[in-house]
Amino acid sequence: MRALSNYLAQRPDAATFLLATDLERSLRELFAKHEGLLPQPFKIFPADETQPPILGFPVAESAVLKDLENKLERWLADETGWQVNRAAEAKEKAQLALNVYIGSLMKAAENALLSNLVNDYHAVFWLAHSLDLARHFSAIPRRVSAVDTQAGRALGDTLKYRIVGRWVSETREQMTQLAAKAAPLLEGEEQRGLAFVRLLQDDVLILSEEFIGPDLRELRSFLNGYLRRDFQSFRDCFERMRTTAAELLQRDRSFRAAIPLFGVSAEQGVPLALLLDPRFHAFFFEHPAAQNAITREEREQFQLIARRLREFAVLNQLRRGIVWMAAQPDGQIVSADRRYGAIWSRSTRPMDFGRPGVVDPTVHRFGMIYDISAFSETLGNIRRGGGKEEIRSYRQMLLFQRHLETIAQRHLLQFEKFLGDGAFYTTRRALRLIRAAVEIQRFYSEMKRKGFAFNKGLRIALNYGYYRLLPLKAASDTGDRITEFYGLGIVELSRLTTGKSNREIEEIGGFLVAHGYDAAKVQQFFAPLARGVDVIDKTQHAREFYAYLDGNGHLVNEGIVASMALLQELSNELANEAQPLSRLRTAYGNYIAFAPAIPGVELLGMRLLGMTALKGLDKIEVAEIAPFSSGEVDEVVPLDSSESLVTLLRHDFHLQQELSSSGAWRAATSIDTTTSEQALQSEIVICVRARSNDVEDEVLIGEWDPRSDDVRRPLRMPRGDFQRLFALRGELTAEILADRKQSVRELYDRLSLQTLIPDLAFAPYRDGGEYDAYLLGEEVEKL
Repeated sequence: MRALSNYLAQRPDAATFLLATDLERSLRELFAKHEGLLPQPFKIFPADETQPPILGFPVAESAVLKDLENKLERWLADETGWQVNRAAEAKEKAQLALNVYIGSLMKAAENALLSNLVNDYHAVFWLAHSLDLARHFSAIPRRVSAVDTQAGRALGDTLKYRIVGRWVSETREQMTQLAAKAAPLLEGEEQRGLAFVRLLQDDVLILSEEFIGPDLRELRSFLNGYLRRDFQSFRDCFERMRTTAAELLQRDRSFRAAIPLFGVSAEQGVPLALLLDPRFHAFFFEHPAAQNAITREEREQFQLIARRLREFAVLNQLRRGIVWMAAQPDGQIVSADRRYGAIWSRSTRPMDFGRPGVVDPTVHRFGMIYDISAFSETLGNIRRGGGKEEIRSYRQMLLFQRHLETIAQRHLLQFEKFLGDGAFYTTRRALRLIRAAVEIQRFYSEMKRKGFAFNKGLRIALNYGYYRLLPLKAASDTGDRITEFYGLGIVELSRLTTGKSNREIEEIGGFLVAHGYDAAKVQQFFAPLARGVDVIDKTQHAREFYAYLDGNGHLVNEGIVASMALLQELSNELANEAQPLSRLRTAYGNYIAFAPAIPGVELLGMRLLGMTALKGLDKIEVAEIAPFSSGEVDEVVPLDSSESLVTLLRHDFHLQQELSSSGAWRAATSIDTTTSEQALQSEIVICVRARSNDVEDEVLIGEWDPRSDDVRRPLRMPRGDFQRLFALRGELTAEILADRKQSVRELYDRLSLQTLIPDLAFAPYRDGGEYDAYLLGEEVEKL
């Protein structure tokens, strides 16, 4: 109830009927039998990150809800006509309209109920529909008057609640059947959803009135048509209560002294919320002045109506917390009401009651995992060192974790879970994540210098990917949801952190020896694979933090590693901020860098490492991120601002690959002169529109099959994208392609793995005259 009371405290209108200082007690008193049924509002974040989030329910305007309202309106029009005229044909027409409406209502309710889990989609659906119900039910007296003016004056309120009663009876029966149908799937959760619907059905005030003001005149229809009480008598009783309480406040010192005990200042007078409070009733109705002014029957009636008003206030504030949204074609989430013009964060996932599942459980986040190297080994050593060493290391770890929490809060990172010797964080911007990762790494380095027991290293992995949200049981005392992340995104992060590959020769060999195999024979068996398995780059290992791919293409991460998806998002953020880029030359590689605005860090460099195979995953492209202080760089070269970060990274990577491959080729030809059989590489064709440099022109690249004269595994893309991907600038010529032949072939091989485009005839491109065609084989030639 605490989360709900915090929500009500933020809504000024709730104070009209509820004491603001006693909201949690009021909720427990009103909904003692239904605790846990009321939906808990979500945090909704504006697109402007400087603005605080609001609490409410994000709901998408959908065709299903609009169609449902239209069917409700048609049924009420036919039902009102039949209730007034009592014609046989009108009754049949009203029944048909009701069946159509109820059928659509139960279909939408079933979708919400089956998608409910612990996220209250079902409750929010009924709150949203209750807005339509209240709007149309409250207009029934006017509908009756439109059919028959005299019947409207005499029977309008009575017919209104007769129709409301029919709706309650019909939906109660249908929801009972729906709950029984869903029981095998939901295993008891359907009863929770059914109980909330019963709550709304029993409180007809929330279904029949859209708004009730502080003067309570909207209760006229409820009193006359439902309770069959005279509204004017109730108003007179209410005014006598108000007047008596005000007079006692002025004349009776004891009464005045007791008022602050109810959370109200005596100077404020006696507000409506206090007059409706049951504790105040117990105190006030015992006073002789109140007993003389108000009869016992009037007191009992007022207490009944006061409770209904307070229930209405809570439920009405919940449904008024619905924020109607619409998604634009570009993915922007905007307010459905154009008068407000609010723009919400793109990560907002409004509930769409017209789609299966209501909300897609997949979310995209920037994720970070840090992992302390050799954590288990260090713990074992600490334990053997004695109790004092354990206490000292515990205090060091406590200090480390507290500072990490400070860093996460400063950069708006959301802590998700501990992962044994590390932790998992998420956020919504790449720059935040990278700055936090660098600060964590630098603080760890500082802790090592001060004697941190866990000093074997710190590995950090960053990515941008999709995660699935797995809602778990909510905490009963706070109402907060426990949502676990799972899916490919977190698996990728964990693999990037540890650098686990598909081939772990040492682990396999150790497993065989542990199960009785002779160690010498195991070593002999794996000898052909020994070359390069554990090859280390001594230049990289000379650094405190480092990351690279070894001779087998396995990832070695003892620093900060990022996926290409994250670098792409970072590239967009840097471009939007017009952040200047530089090329750094160091003894252990070249980096593309920018100024990160981190104290003590002059430049933050990135370099593409290449494609690596991680355990259980497809090959992914990874990069190293390294911070540099003043004086740690051999050379800094400012770069052209027109090139993006990703383009520059790919250009440097392919240039380095070409230099490496040409050096390896020269070494091989100078040493190995024996004849061997080799498989011929397929020939690549590239077709570009002739006499045009338009970036939107189509470029075709694929494998040429000379037997069929077809282009196999074709890729078609705009010229601008082709130039950025393959790092080719200016006009395309055979000489430029010859220089970049190997990198073009390698990148094409990676990009074409997933293509589903059928083979294309090569002749129209080669002979049509509209395209220039280039053939990349042993030589590069223009056809």
